[in-house]
Amino acid sequence: MGRSSESETSARGAALRLSKDRIIGMVARECEARELRALAGGGTVFAMHGLISPLVSRSVSFIVAPADLAGLVHALREKGWVRERTTRWLSPLPGAITRLTHEGWPASLDLHAVIPGFFEDPEISFEHAWSHQTSAEINGVRVPILDKLGTVIFAAHDRLAGDKSRRSPDTNLEFFLDQFRVALSAKECRALLRRVRDLGASEELRPLLEGLGLDPGEPVLPSLEYTAWRTGLPSATIADACLMGVIELPNEQRWALIREKVRFTPRGLFRAARAAVISFARLRQAPQRLAKALD
Repeated sequence: MGRSSESETSARGAALRLSKDRIIGMVARECEARELRALAGGGTVFAMHGLISPLVSRSVSFIVAPADLAGLVHALREKGWVRERTTRWLSPLPGAITRLTHEGWPASLDLHAVIPGFFEDPEISFEHAWSHQTSAEINGVRVPILDKLGTVIFAAHDRLAGDKSRRSPDTNLEFFLDQFRVALSAKECRALLRRVRDLGASEELRPLLEGLGLDPGEPVLPSLEYTAWRTGLPSATIADACLMGVIELPNEQRWALIREKVRFTPRGLFRAARAAVISFARLRQAPQRLAKALD
């Protein structure tokens, strides 16, 4: 999570780490006071599991219960944090990261309530991570954090923002795999595979699984719950989920999905095109729906 680096002196890097720890403690206190749930992740947590991050990120990452995202954003706004707004020209979907900045802090704050390519219901995905949480004392505060396998899963995710059809060209996967092959036991690898499949993330994390000698299995469609959360719709249709799959699956899997779901007859092609147009019109309003929910 967070691949932009602190490239200046080691003293500046140490100051940034200290500032990030203070932000983590602040967010944890807000969550405890308001009965919100969030798990700290990213570079600080990475090191706690004996793993090495390739860069010092300039952001602090939390995985947030989807139902608590708006409440946490509002709480942080009261403390002077501002939600960063980005314009996305090439995708009908909003960015999956809710990023906040504060003029008094050098690091930004990235909140993840839905993870692109994790096609299970985001509420279930969060409960899965929450049930495996551990904790650590950070800046004098006991903070719920991702466990070791959860950290591996998020570290290997190349499209957290959800705004690329291809995997990130600046991926650190090979760097991570060199560590994971040593740091993970055979038992942990089997548990990792089960957890990835439980998240519906086998296709998104295929490079990680294959790099560890694990079989990702067949790709799955986004669940209706994932599709609804990702688009801000009160409910989603199968057509919406198929279109979401076309948008978010890697290129090589899109045609497989289309071949499976579309009947290549004049009637079948017409029905598929009509459903896609209707769904795309619904998806186009997703950024506005998300903004309204968080403002």
